[in-house]
Amino acid sequence: MPKKKKSPTDRIPVAPDIRLLVLHESGYKCANPVCRHVLTLDVHHLEYVSNGGTNTADNLLPLCPNCHALHHRGEIPETSLRAWKLFLLALNEAFDRKSVDVLLAIHKQDRINRLTGDGVIALSPLIAAGLVGVFEYWEGASTAEYTRQYGVGLSEKGKRLIEGWKAGDQKAAFLNPPSEPTITPTS
Repeated sequence: MPKKKKSPTDRIPVAPDIRLLVLHESGYKCANPVCRHVLTLDVHHLEYVSNGGTNTADNLLPLCPNCHALHHRGEIPETSLRAWKLFLLALNEAFDRKSVDVLLAIHKQDRINRLTGDGVIALSPLIAAGLVGVFEYWEGASTAEYTRQYGVGLSEKGKRLIEGWKAGDQKAAFLNPPSEPTITPTS
């Protein structure tokens, strides 16, 4: 027997502890990685309440009112919302909120120059995961004034992850990685 569609009056509010969990999961930001708005957030049901969706954390995703409206107008597909949810869960298991924001910032800036050694160390989880690469350069007006500087940029793996996340496409981010060059020891 098919499920009876629920009306808006049948809706049970999301419990405060579940809402906090879902907001925490997204870093209190819109789950859309292109938006990341922080001021006002709606909690969207991935499976609509009218179709039997529940108020459990796995069915909820924070969206700013603009992204929420774009989804309901059909401009942001459901597949993107589901992919964003999975990306948030995966990234949260691997990295802290700051690291996720840094990944997006590096992507937006293309690279970040003039990091201190401590700055490089602070990014070590992203570097160790192969998402960020470090480069070294010298800066100064003359050779007597040269100082060693560090910069970071997204690796190819990091670029695939961010582009896939922004596009809501898991396959683009995680599947078919380009072959990595193999280093063979010399004898």
